Amino acid sequence: MIKAFGVKPALLSVMLGLTSTSALAQDLNILLSGEIQADRCAYGRGASAIEQAKTEALSDIARALQSGKVLSIADTYEEMDTTSTTWLQQLSDMAQSGYDLRGLKTNTSKPRLEGTDTCVTVSVAQQALGTATTDEGSWNDAQTTVSVTVVGEGWPDSQQGLSAREAAELDALRRAISQVVGVWLTEQRTQYSNTVSHTNDTSDNFAINDFVARQLQTKSSGVVKQWQLIDSKAIANEGVEVTLRADVEKQKLEIATSHIMQQIGSPRVAVNAPAPLDSELKRWLSSQGVELSDNANLILNAKPRMIERDGTARLDLRVEVTDQAGNIYGEWQNDPTLIALPNGQDALYDLIDVHLSLDAQQQALRQQLGDAFMRVVQEGGLVHDVYINSRYLAKPERLSSVISTLGGAQDVSISNDGKFYKAQLRFSGKTGDLVAALQQSLQPITAAELPKAVIANEFTIRFN
Repeated sequence: MIKAFGVKPALLSVMLGLTSTSALAQDLNILLSGEIQADRCAYGRGASAIEQAKTEALSDIARALQSGKVLSIADTYEEMDTTSTTWLQQLSDMAQSGYDLRGLKTNTSKPRLEGTDTCVTVSVAQQALGTATTDEGSWNDAQTTVSVTVVGEGWPDSQQGLSAREAAELDALRRAISQVVGVWLTEQRTQYSNTVSHTNDTSDNFAINDFVARQLQTKSSGVVKQWQLIDSKAIANEGVEVTLRADVEKQKLEIATSHIMQQIGSPRVAVNAPAPLDSELKRWLSSQGVELSDNANLILNAKPRMIERDGTARLDLRVEVTDQAGNIYGEWQNDPTLIALPNGQDALYDLIDVHLSLDAQQQALRQQLGDAFMRVVQEGGLVHDVYINSRYLAKPERLSSVISTLGGAQDVSISNDGKFYKAQLRFSGKTGDLVAALQQSLQPITAAELPKAVIANEFTIRFN
């Protein structure tokens, strides 16, 4: 429910066309001062649940701004002054142009527990707005840099050897890149309409912005031309909050982001299905622009089942998207009731052909594949296994911390069978990029020069 203090909630529901089960069903309050507050909950406990709830709250605020609903409230609120109305108008314009609200100063309440959920209230108050758009509100081809003002937070990180100030600056620079990525992708919406770029889900947009920003931040050339510290203050738990003004180089960002989006929109996929389904699925995936490879880390597993009755046959088709480690990213099932054909030798082939030709079934499967690819992005990339012969490591106890510092690497775990150390991690880039990063980063802890890496497939790397 959206509330504007001084306006009856029932009237607002009529004005905004909302119901209690709408996408904005969580409490979203607009104060006379122009401050916007959103309540959101996420399953679980701890920092990850708090961050998820915070992201969802900002997604609610962004959706309300993008749809014009916030301005609809402001227009009916006679007691709101011009300054507050202007602020909300500017914020709405920026949200509609793709601006990532996480770059703004926000206040998050103390977490509260509700059953199995952790809940927070996030507030966005009036503040100076740095924008990644021109005065006309669009991407200006004439400018070479885009300036944004962002806020970053950081805490001491002994694993990566970062002070709270350094961590906050890195966080702010990532947010600066994410801001500009969001604006550019919004402008390019038509070009990437068939990939997993910007969807109707704002939290998905946040995820893709973050993914691209992390990729760009790790590149040696960089896309931030220069930045200036505007403000710094201490926050809870020995943390630091910084406000930066950053100039992002537009051309570098356009080229690099375009390349990354092409990779995300068309990951390599292996097909695991019995004949004749395997060939039909491969043909259909190729027509959708999905690259196929028998050695791909991402697998499309498909199981057809014939439902035979009274001389007719229907198709029950179940599709699952997994990686080689067994993680599930998406599932889809066709609608068997759509069509029945005379049962015969070619019934299975004909049913598969018909179901993959129906617009509704194609759209549903395409959507599930897109969602699966997005989940891979949200998880931090695909799982990779790295095997290093023990004789090459002088300081194996540091292996986890060193690999964890690689740009694009996360969820690192280490095991040892006596002869080999195995590092399993998620990596958001190409396998070749991971190999290059490992060869460089592992040098300080090796006893001898690493041999040339053997890439057994797209997800296994061996230093034998």
